[in-house]
Amino acid sequence: MHRSVSQVKAFEKCPYAYKLERLDKVWARPAAWLAQGLAVHEAAEWWENTMRTGTTAEAQERYRESYAAHTNRMCKSTPNLDYWFASGPYRGEQDIERRFGIGLDQVAGYIEYYEVRAPEEKVWITPDDVPAVELRFDMECDGVKVVGYIDQLIDHPEHGVIPRDIKTGNTPGDDFQLAVYARAVEDMFGAVLPGLRLDRGDYWMGRNKTRKGGPTKPYDLTDWGRPEVDAVFKQLDQAVKAAEFEPKPSRENCAFCPVSLSCEFAM
Repeated sequence: MHRSVSQVKAFEKCPYAYKLERLDKVWARPAAWLAQGLAVHEAAEWWENTMRTGTTAEAQERYRESYAAHTNRMCKSTPNLDYWFASGPYRGEQDIERRFGIGLDQVAGYIEYYEVRAPEEKVWITPDDVPAVELRFDMECDGVKVVGYIDQLIDHPEHGVIPRDIKTGNTPGDDFQLAVYARAVEDMFGAVLPGLRLDRGDYWMGRNKTRKGGPTKPYDLTDWGRPEVDAVFKQLDQAVKAAEFEPKPSRENCAFCPVSLSCEFAM
């Protein structure tokens, strides 16, 4: 058993939903935005691994293939699209079609950002001589195994090496997620790069109707040392092992909870 940033976020939102989805493994409602997010990530990963020599059209083709694969996978588990999450007025089938186009545009915006607006922001090359894209890490946090993947590490002209996470929705993540990635990188490469310290990180936000697409302002990670990061995972691990799954029903939590139909506390 290991812990992850996504587990921390899910448990903070609602411990009971965490139990239903991750331990009881009840049916989880699909959403087109999940396929969109995964496909944009995979297209960006492909482009970065070409050392940014791939074309926008080629990256978009990777997106098409990925979007279809993830959508088909969710359709197998829930073929009735009326049971999928709606997005505003767009119900399952409509949202699948709509988000396919949104994701294509976000892939184009991602490449445009790095080719035109910020070509100096390069993916960091690790001491192992590989691009730091979808970089897996395993770390011990006060006896708790923590596993994850870092979307990318950027060699930033102002801030040095920073973790950057790609978001395709409207809201970025928090400083904790970036801090976990920063401390994991220090663990992995600190022995060969003495003094390595990552004190900044940001989120790359996909293009939408109101923004061009690009990174958020840098998050200050200096308050998140290893003891602070370790404490969060230790607390999660202890709560799960003690079966402390208090429900946190609210209109906001329940509206987009994928396991709400299996929850006796859902509002």
